[in-house]
Amino acid sequence: MQPYAVIVDDNLESSETLAILLELEGYTAATAATLAEARACIAARRPDALILDRALPDGQGMDFVSEALSGGPMTIVMLTGTSDPGDAAEAIRRGASAYLVKPATIQQLKAVLDEAQQGVRQAA
Repeated sequence: MQPYAVIVDDNLESSETLAILLELEGYTAATAATLAEARACIAARRPDALILDRALPDGQGMDFVSEALSGGPMTIVMLTGTSDPGDAAEAIRRGASAYLVKPATIQQLKAVLDEAQQGVRQAA
């Protein structure tokens, strides 16, 4: 089964483009523009990876990390326009696997996802 990713970003053009790029890399992808939509996507099918923007219309992505992880492990990548080392450290402390600053390349994102998937395989 292909790995499944949910991209949570209120910039629809950006999230749709990223979904297409991830699909070209072998993922099945869904997009959500709000945390409420992300919750619905996660409830419908638990993703292997969650790509999460920091600021969303209905809340902060950073605050959603622990909620998303409460249902079990998944790779969470914060993908944001905010370049703040303190923010990055806080995201990792809360359970994110990585903190990438936009515009991150698909290669950077794929490297993080591949590394996380490798860790999951080794743990199994």
